[in-house]
Amino acid sequence: MFKLLFFVCLVVFIGCGHESAATQQIRSAAAVDLSCDESVIEIVEDAPMEKRVSGCGRTLTYMYKCNPTPGGGQDCRWKAVPDKGND
Repeated sequence: MFKLLFFVCLVVFIGCGHESAATQQIRSAAAVDLSCDESVIEIVEDAPMEKRVSGCGRTLTYMYKCNPTPGGGQDCRWKAVPDKGND
């Protein structure tokens, strides 16, 4: 029983605080775009290809967009999209 409890606690501890690569990219971009420290950036809406973030009194929406590259590839990135609430 002790081993099971220890294992469950270990899994919870390891899982906490880890962000996906997408979340890290969005948080980093939002810190620059909002002129705000990464530690105060919050993801307030989370959809598969759209993330709404807020920080320092402002909010931005990021969408995952792909553009074609020479040779038939694609360059895909999280990009801020215009938001009338921040004009």
